[in-house]
Amino acid sequence: MLSYSLVPAKPAATHWCLVLHGLGDSRQGWMPVVPMLGVPGIGYALADAPREYGDGFSWFDIHQDFSIDDAQVRESRAALAELIRHLLERLAIASDRLFLMGFSQGCLMAIDAALRWPTPFAGVVGISGFMAMLGEYPAGFGAAAKEQRLLLTHGRQDPMIPIAFVGGQKDRLRTLGIHVDWREYDKVHSLDPSDELDDIRTFLSERMRAHPARPAQG
Repeated sequence: MLSYSLVPAKPAATHWCLVLHGLGDSRQGWMPVVPMLGVPGIGYALADAPREYGDGFSWFDIHQDFSIDDAQVRESRAALAELIRHLLERLAIASDRLFLMGFSQGCLMAIDAALRWPTPFAGVVGISGFMAMLGEYPAGFGAAAKEQRLLLTHGRQDPMIPIAFVGGQKDRLRTLGIHVDWREYDKVHSLDPSDELDDIRTFLSERMRAHPARPAQG
């Protein structure tokens, strides 16, 4: 089981958001972002990736040409799926009350999980990331792939993951019928504390209204 921490909402959470960090980071690196988001009614689960990397963790190995170790992605996919199922049971919620949010490598994992999951999530936020194994789609889509709502954000000056590369992947998903809200910002490989955070807050709030609290099913 992946290690994680829960940050409950006050007074109580009606929805939850699973946050996935980037290469070399950890759940601790995203703890300060939780109060910055400030969306009432959302509690947060912050997870560590399964592979040690320097002082932090990684989801998979990545090379300069953006090629990745597919076997490691599949291993991380399985570990993430186990964590998601655990959280849904522990928190007693249906998947449409759980958001997935990821940065960089975590963005890839969040999108990968959502597009393969059998039921819809409340929403997916992918920050400064990219996607993997697009050649496996649409055959690899889960039953709810075309119900998922994705907000993908990226920096026009990102030196690590060029926006043109990710923009082409976004266009590919759209041609396959995936709902993608694409936003660009004058930032590098980072989280913009003003416009980007505002857009993320708006997305989370709108998706909460689209999926109001209800008991878990099954």
